[in-house]
Amino acid sequence: MPSVDIAIPCYNYAHLLPQCVESVLSQGLSEIRITIIDNASEDDSVAVARKLAAGDRRVEVVCHACNVGAHASFNEAIDRADADYFMILCADDLLAAGMLRAGVEALERHPEATVLLGRSDPPFVGDQPPAPQEARAARLTHRDAFLHNACDDVGCGIAAYTMLVRTSVQKTVGHYDSSIRHYDDMEMALRLAARGSVIELDAPLGLRRLHDTNISAALWQDRLLDLRERQKVFESFFAKDGETLPEVAQLRSLAMRRLADWAYWSALSHLARGRRAEARELYRFALKTSPRRIPVLPLGHLLRTKGALRRATAVLGEAVGLR
Repeated sequence: MPSVDIAIPCYNYAHLLPQCVESVLSQGLSEIRITIIDNASEDDSVAVARKLAAGDRRVEVVCHACNVGAHASFNEAIDRADADYFMILCADDLLAAGMLRAGVEALERHPEATVLLGRSDPPFVGDQPPAPQEARAARLTHRDAFLHNACDDVGCGIAAYTMLVRTSVQKTVGHYDSSIRHYDDMEMALRLAARGSVIELDAPLGLRRLHDTNISAALWQDRLLDLRERQKVFESFFAKDGETLPEVAQLRSLAMRRLADWAYWSALSHLARGRRAEARELYRFALKTSPRRIPVLPLGHLLRTKGALRRATAVLGEAVGLR
């Protein structure tokens, strides 16, 4: 069986760390190394990590004397990796049962693939994860098709928070971009995809946990922030690994048009709800992002985006007093 390096960055997750580590150890793989990278936690994370390492030779612990930030831990993990495959699994998340083996086997069958992504399922709450699922199929998507789809839905279909990467490719692509706070995993997935095909499982690879300290919680409440972060991802990608793609101009234009479409409809939604200041800023974002796209009404967005037509109908109903 090929070898796998899994890095688990941790900061103040002593209460969640054992379940995270167990979700990896229970995958049934012998050639696996787990490196817990503690970022100067202020709780009992280090003691918990050392106890886990003492109980299983496959677990190692790295302790930072000061908090160097999440990106530094991610990039340290890349530098340390020397197995066939590599993964970063945050300490507050879990690895879905049986999916690591399924992922390794899929990558072994397709040496042209650089990365494996799972399905993006809603996060779970509490300590009880969803029931295990079986990956019935692993779809191989060519680089060009994957990147086109990613631009067309501005990354909404990319479940990159947990991905299994061919280590040799990760070393070539390099480190995470520390300037991208919220969607650094999405940007990394795009960079990896630029080097080859992508395997997409029809089941989640990682299981996200919803809790009060989620870093991305701010995005869920602020559409403009979310869109700006996505824009930053695509601008970074096209300025680096995507710069030499044959259709870079078309792909970048597509991503910017879709961001503008989303911002335009969000502006209308905010306006209908009486949130004029937010609506104005969203419209300005749309106009600046894709000037030729606005003020032409981007009706296609309602048909492309799951649930958008239903939400638009509901908002209009509220605006005219039907609901």
